[in-house]
Amino acid sequence: MVKAELMTGADTGFPYDGAKEHYILDIEHRDKAIEIIETLLPAIPYPKKKKKRD
Repeated sequence: MVKAELMTGADTGFPYDGAKEHYILDIEHRDKAIEIIETLLPAIPYPKKKKKRD
């Protein structure tokens, strides 16, 4: 999970009605965005291969 320190001062919002509040990643601040994305990469699961149907 992204450490809260990385998102200090970041805006938050709701991506859709009924959703939990999430941080908004400001891609205008490139260096900070890259740091956060690199922190997230190990936590993001790889997509599973789909089995072929006969």
